[in-house]
Amino acid sequence: ITDEQHREMLTSLGVGHVDDLYSNLPEAIRLAEPLQLPPARSELELQRVLTSRGASNRPAAQRASFLGCGAYDHFIPTVVDTLAGQGQFVTAYTPYQAEASQGSLQAFFEFQTQIARLTSLDAANASLYEGATASSEAVMLAVNTTGKRRVLVASTLHPDYRAVVRTYLADLPAQYVELPATEGRIDATTLKQHVDNDTACVIIQSPNVFGLLENWSTLFDVAHEQANTLAIAIFNPIASGLLKRPGDCGADIAVGEGQPLGIPLQFGGPWLGLFAARRTLMRKMPGRLVGQTVDQRGQRGFCLTLQTREQHIRGAKATSNVCTNQGLLALRATIYMSAMGPDGLRDVALQCYHKAHYTADRIATLDGYQLPHDGPFFHEFVVACPVPARAIIDAGRSRGLAPGLDCSKLGIGTRHELLVAVTEKRNADEIHALVNLLREFC
Repeated sequence: ITDEQHREMLTSLGVGHVDDLYSNLPEAIRLAEPLQLPPARSELELQRVLTSRGASNRPAAQRASFLGCGAYDHFIPTVVDTLAGQGQFVTAYTPYQAEASQGSLQAFFEFQTQIARLTSLDAANASLYEGATASSEAVMLAVNTTGKRRVLVASTLHPDYRAVVRTYLADLPAQYVELPATEGRIDATTLKQHVDNDTACVIIQSPNVFGLLENWSTLFDVAHEQANTLAIAIFNPIASGLLKRPGDCGADIAVGEGQPLGIPLQFGGPWLGLFAARRTLMRKMPGRLVGQTVDQRGQRGFCLTLQTREQHIRGAKATSNVCTNQGLLALRATIYMSAMGPDGLRDVALQCYHKAHYTADRIATLDGYQLPHDGPFFHEFVVACPVPARAIIDAGRSRGLAPGLDCSKLGIGTRHELLVAVTEKRNADEIHALVNLLREFC
């Protein structure tokens, strides 16, 4: 813009200088000097720079990845990329009712149906940002619906999820209470000591951040002993192909991360939030619900049945104002689940389960290595190492291996603990290469 246009805008705003617009921000966090930006480049020069930087990337597909903690290297069938890459889907970001095509609405309806079945709950919405946001939206639903103020959060929940929940509650008249773990899990006795008649909800993740399976049924029974206290399950959609599902364990709300359902790792996002609930909570759910109906000729059609966000008819009475529908990613998940089917999803889950246990059994035989947590786990587990986990990770990099994650960096363990995840993509050669790498540090 020109200097004259700049002055006109400031005049119309009634301020003398652009800095006046930021007067409410503390001086300590305001930039006191120009940004140190490089000089402008031509398009040709910029392409060369970006190509060079892109070539330095080492994606998960170029090595055997045992990384996990919420981001998993699963196989994605070609059909997912082929169909989701169609122009009519890619360009239809998050259509509202007026311009939403029947094709987009049907895709969202199918997505909702699949997630409802995957969770054994009555209704699912047309997606949220990602798992951490979905978890926090579930908490907000519980607080607003029950009128209670205490939120009990398992310490075995992913640390990022816990941080986002704390942020949501920071300026509200609500109390965040973290449940201590016993040997990597939440004990029913511990929960009984913390739940009371002002408890809005209890949040339990299974498999938890250590990969361990929590006893949802028992814990949710304890939660329901207090009237109107809601049970929130954070689930892994792949694990639901094999394990007992949230709704069957007594969950009132189930939320999770949809990344395992045909969505690439893509530098940590964008991903896909999953949210399902019992029928009694349907009108309090964030986001949008697509419904099936018939037109004047009796033909099947789809429409936005419930629109609870602030940009729709609810306005100030909206349940949430940060619940954008991840339409393209929800479509990818829909195609993935349709292509795999119930049997395919179960087969993926079985491979994850058995390969992880095989890997853990082999590692446990090595001198100096231990599995600090007993009991069932899904496709992720913690290994106590004789050397710092960082040394093993650095050694693996030069051999085309990503051995796992340093638990101390994640805030869930010590610097000698390694979090290892094994998906269906890992084969025997890769697993043995990991075991051989660890053996060198015995």
